[in-house]
Amino acid sequence: MPTIVRGLYYDGWKPAETPVKMSNEEFLARVRSEFPYAVEGGSEKLVRTVLKSLERHVSAGEWQHLKPRVPNSFAALLP
Repeated sequence: MPTIVRGLYYDGWKPAETPVKMSNEEFLARVRSEFPYAVEGGSEKLVRTVLKSLERHVSAGEWQHLKPRVPNSFAALLP
């Protein structure tokens, strides 16, 4: 799992570039447009499922450290 996450999110990532800020609706629309498979329950359920899976693979301390650092609107999606 960590290799998959690194491959999807970090390879080619340039932290010096400004992150793209978007609302939850814009984020979910982007997931919907870039994820090529139909998902029962829609993009929000997909995002929640992925985040729940990530939570299982990150230590509890790291997860608790992460939660207050994401925007409040996105934090609502976190398990």
